[in-house]
Formats: sequence, structure tokens, C-alpha cells
Amino acid sequence: MGGPRPEMNILFITYNGATEPLIRSQGIPYLKGLSRNGIGCAIMSFEKSRPDAASGRLEEELRASGIKWKRLRYHKSPSLPATVFDILTGIAAGTKLALSQKADIIHARATVPAVMAYLIALLTRKKFVYDERGLMAEEYADGGIWKRDGAVYRAVRRIEKFLLVKADAVVVLTENIRKFLVEGDYLGGGGSGLNIHVIPCCVDLDKFKRPAEGKQALREKVAPGFAGRFMFIYTGSIGTWYMPSEMLDFLVAAKEEIPGACMIFVTHIDREAVIRQRDEKGLTDRDVIVTGAEYDRMPEYLCAADAGIFFIRPVLSKRSSCPIKFAEYLSCGLPVVINSGIGDTAQTVMENSAGAVVNGFSRTEYREAARRIASIAAEGPESYKRCRNAAESGFSLGSGVEKYMDVYDSVLKKRKGKR
Repeated sequence: MGGPRPEMNILFITYNGATEPLIRSQGIPYLKGLSRNGIGCAIMSFEKSRPDAASGRLEEELRASGIKWKRLRYHKSPSLPATVFDILTGIAAGTKLALSQKADIIHARATVPAVMAYLIALLTRKKFVYDERGLMAEEYADGGIWKRDGAVYRAVRRIEKFLLVKADAVVVLTENIRKFLVEGDYLGGGGSGLNIHVIPCCVDLDKFKRPAEGKQALREKVAPGFAGRFMFIYTGSIGTWYMPSEMLDFLVAAKEEIPGACMIFVTHIDREAVIRQRDEKGLTDRDVIVTGAEYDRMPEYLCAADAGIFFIRPVLSKRSSCPIKFAEYLSCGLPVVINSGIGDTAQTVMENSAGAVVNGFSRTEYREAARRIASIAAEGPESYKRCRNAAESGFSLGSGVEKYMDVYDSVLKKRKGKR
């Protein structure tokens, strides 16, 4: 990386709550890693709930790591006025925090915080890093919330393009979306000038690994009714993009190839919807368990399983997608069943022989994928090693922290005057 790193301070802005699982797994660990490497860190988040015991523990945790935490209240409705109010509040609070913390870089996670970060950077004459987690306008259009010929979609799309061009550095999750931005016509030929870096969702390899307990002991703990059977696992929320109905259809087909195959959904929300779809397909709790678990227990659940699974709607906006569950599955040595068209995931699976890729949501594709995943899982230690190696080479938290430090270096070494 060439020479000593400059001393620096960053302000990280997220429109999610710091206590939410998303930021607990994809924000806080990076900040702790950066802090350990001598970078001064502050985080400004928008919280949906009032301070409680959990937020108090997090505050102590952050303080122990030398990280300043500024909590702001998140406002939900009415949607547009609430978001505008939060942006204005964030600009005011963020400018004050950036000055008090002597921040060199304002780092925004996703589009709404990027609006705040750009203006804070402009007001304080600091650098602006746009961590583009997914093109917001395209996601809302793909999700059926906005129409592509509507005024809101067009306005947000223009804002995102502006932020991408104005950012001192852009971070994306996949090579797929990097090529789209740089080589495509999305930015009207301006993509080649981006200072763009690919940093996938990374996982703490020390946390997500096989515990001392064996698989059967863990199975007895987390899913005793599934002892001795081939168990698929899905973790995380369902939301707009994930496809529980198709995953359940996969299980129906997989049972024809793997007698006794079963599945566990570990999610805090959407449980009733999954149970309803399970029942509609003639499956029971002897086939599919829907449960919840604290984030700290996820490695136990994963290591009790034989294979991970997730299907995501293969739409334009998912070219940006790199689900953290993908890295967590691999880190625990699980081969995975996924569908094509999601970020770089299919390429990773195929290059590492780490699972099966479904190219269409059909019974034929499902049965073929089930045969392949059963064959890979039967390899035992060799399969585990390949999956774990894929996580170590592409998704380790340590390498993610190093890549963010390189992004900051690239920004601070640039000449001033871009804006």
C-alpha cells in the first residue's frame, strides 16, 4: 500500500439504527476494526426505538472501542416530509459532530445519508465517501413502490447520479454493479471518472466458524426434531426481495432427491407469512421450522445445518446485492443453494464448487440443484474447506477493513477542489 497511512478521523452516517442487526453486522465491526488501526471514528444513526438496555450496552461497547455515537430519532410518516425532516436534522447534527470530531472524511452508507454527507462535506470542506449499497431508485421501482415514469423515481435517480459523480470515492458491493456504473450508459459516460472500489459484505471469521460442539449436538439444541436429517437453513428477514414461496417449492422438489430433507427459517419478522405459505404447500412443522434467534447465536444454527439457501428476485437493482448471509453460510463451511442474477454470488459459488445455482424457478432446476448440493455436502471435510476458503479469500472482515482504509487513503491523497 506504499508508505505510512495519514492520521485521519471519519464520520460514518447511516439511516438505519445502530442497534439493528444490519448495522451490528455491517457497520459496527468495520468501525471497530478501523479504530483498532488508529482511525478516529464517530457514527451518526437514526434510531426507531427509544434508548433501552440494549442501546446502553452498545454505547458502552462503542465507547470502549473509542467510537463516538450520535443518536438521532428516525421519523417514518408521512414518508416524504419525514425523510426531508430527518435529512435536515442530520445535516445540522452531522455538521456539528464533524467539526467537533475534526472529521477528515464524511462516509455515508446508502443514498439518504449520502445527501446529508455531501452537504456536510461541502459545509466543512471535508471529503465525501458514498457507500452505495444499492441504487435506491431502482430498488423502489423493482419493488413496485415507485413507477419508473413517476416524478419521485426520476428525482431520486437524478440525485443518485449526482452523488456518484460528486463523491470523492464510491464503494460498491459487487463487481457486477461496478461494471454497470463504469462501462454502462447509466451515468451518461461519466462512470469512467469514478474513484470506485468493490468491498463485499464481509463476515467476522472468528465469530462465524464451527464451535467445539459437533453438528449433531448443535442440531439437538436448535432443531431436535430434525436430528439425523438433511437440513437446509435460511437466516434473516424476508422483506420485499427474498422468495420464501420458491424456497419452499425447492424443498418439496429436494425431498424427491434427498429423502427426509427439511428446512429451518431463522427470522425475527415475516414468520406468519412463511408459516402460511408452508401450510399452503402441504408442508408441516415436521418439514419446516420457522423460528427466531439472537444474532450472537447464528453460528450455532448455521453449523447445525447441512446447506444454506436463499433466493432473491433477479431484478436490475440486485446487481448491487451481496447478502451478508452468503458470507456467513460460507464462513461456517456450508455449501449454498442460490439463484442466478444476484451480484457476484453465482460466480463465487461456481468458482469454488461451493454449492448449486438455480437458473430458473422450476422443479427440474430444483431437483438438479438438490442432487448437486447433496453430492457436495457428502464430501464432508473437503466441502467444508472449500466453502470456508471462499469466505476467507473473499469476505473476511479483516480484508474489508483494509480495503476501507485504502479507500480513505485514496481520498486524502487526491488534490482538493473537486467540488
